[in-house]
This record gives sequence, C-alpha cells and structure tokens, in this order.
Amino acid sequence: MLNVGRLRVLRELHQRKTLSAVAEALSYSTSAVSQQVRLLEKEVGVALVEPAGRRLKLTPQGLTLVAHAETILAMLERAEADVSTSLEQPRGTVKIAAFQTAALTFLPRVALDLRELHPDLTIEFHQGEPEETLPALQSGEYDLVIAESYPGLPAPSLTGIVYESLFQDPLRLAMDAATAAGINPGQDIIGQLSEAGWAVEAMDSAPRTWVINQCRATGFEPRIVCSSEDLAVQLRFVEAGLAVAVLPGLALEHAAPNIRRYPTSTGIQSRTVLAACREASKDRPAIAATLASLHRASTRYGSNQARAG
Repeated sequence: MLNVGRLRVLRELHQRKTLSAVAEALSYSTSAVSQQVRLLEKEVGVALVEPAGRRLKLTPQGLTLVAHAETILAMLERAEADVSTSLEQPRGTVKIAAFQTAALTFLPRVALDLRELHPDLTIEFHQGEPEETLPALQSGEYDLVIAESYPGLPAPSLTGIVYESLFQDPLRLAMDAATAAGINPGQDIIGQLSEAGWAVEAMDSAPRTWVINQCRATGFEPRIVCSSEDLAVQLRFVEAGLAVAVLPGLALEHAAPNIRRYPTSTGIQSRTVLAACREASKDRPAIAATLASLHRASTRYGSNQARAG
C-alpha cells in the first residue's frame, strides 16, 4: 500500500520543483525528501521524477500518481473535517496568512472576535504576499489565505482552492498636497502624472502590472522611483513628495494629513479582498468559524472604507 506521507512529498515536489524547496516547506532535510521519493519509486516500481535543468519534474507516471495523490489527500482532509463537525465547539489551530495591510487593519479584529467566541480556537498568523501564500495554502502549509484581485487581474485558479469575497477596497491615486496643486481633478488624473515618479510593488506582481497598464493606457511609461512590496514604504515616498502611487484604502488608513486621494478613473475602481481555503477543509468547524469572523470584520471595515472613499 502506498505511503500517504510520500504521496504528499511527491505533490510538493510537483509544485515546488526542487528538493530543497520541498524540504523547507515540510521541515525535512533535503536528504530525507530524496529518500522519500526513492522509497515511493521503489513502491510503485517506476521512476517518478527526472532532471529538468537545475530542477526536477515528474515523469508521466509521476504525473499520474500525483493526480491520484491530490484526490487521496483531499479525501483525508474531508474525513478530518467530518470528524471535527461532531465537536460542540471549534478548536485547534488555524494557520492564516495575509498581506501586510490586512494584517495591520481587520485581522486583529478577527483574532479578538474568535478569542471571545471560541476560546479553544487559536489563530496562528503569517505575513506574506498571495504569490507565495496561495501555493503554500494549496500544499497545506496554511489553512486560510487573505488574497486580492485587481480589475482585469483575477486571483489565480488553483486546484482544490476556493475563494470567498470579503469586501471591495477602493484604489486611490495618492500624492502629496504640492503635487496635487498642479492637478485638474476634472480631467484624466493619471494622464497628468506622466512626469511624476511612481511608487509600485515588486516586479510581476498583480498590483504593479495593473498600475503600469493604467499608465500605458493613457500613453506613457511610468518612471518608477520606488519598488517595494511594503505599501507603508510606498506611502512614505508619497508623503515626502518623491512619488505618486495607486494605493488601496487599507494602506491609506493612517496616511499623513498632506496626502490627497483621487479616484483612479471616472468609475471608482477597487481591489477585491478575498479569503481562500482548500475546498476539502472549508467545512471544518475551525475553518468555518474563522471564515464567519472574517466576514463579520470585513462587513464593518468595508463599510468604513466606503465612507472614507
């Protein structure tokens, strides 16, 4: 009979491509990961992985086995969820990952809400961007992930992952008062900022792609003076008059008094803040309770953001 733990290692290898990445994700040594793969190959009697440059890829037989592994692991997680539903109160630990602005705003409310309603439930928080945390959710490293999608750039479709919309977070063109003094609010604002420096997120991120596309649509390539995943860093550049930026309402909650905010277009655009979880575990009482708390906090915060806009 195939070893479930080794099937999990194979799935991780399919997603992460290197032994060292799998070892880090599963808290194994690299040699232990290699040994698990070799033992699994011995069990099935065929090679499951092969070199692909500096990485590894699954053979056709490995791909067949990992497809079954996804089903088996999902069934095991559903079985655990079914057992958990017999408990009177949600309990255990929920590992939740979120980007910075969520961590600084509504997530503390969620933790306090759960502590009051479900004292046997513990939240373990990790900060990270969706590009990294969503694949980690898929592999079981996290139980819930707070993600985001931008207009025209939906959240990635991942096998076994489902999304729930929490709220709309308005996107604002942020600049200091001196820069804003030269802007005509009645005209296309982004088009008036072709000479400005821009603060954006890291290369290939969805927010950066969206900002660059907006600038190109008005006929110019933005001059980037700040590239940071940390929206607080971007905001500091804007407050100093060194850059303009498109920032969500969550990031502007504690902005300096000299910051001016404008809609990004004639129709106010927003990013969607999402909760992501594995479909196999969404009915687990601890996950369901956390999702319910996220929706409660988001309803209050989303209303505040709408008024602040």
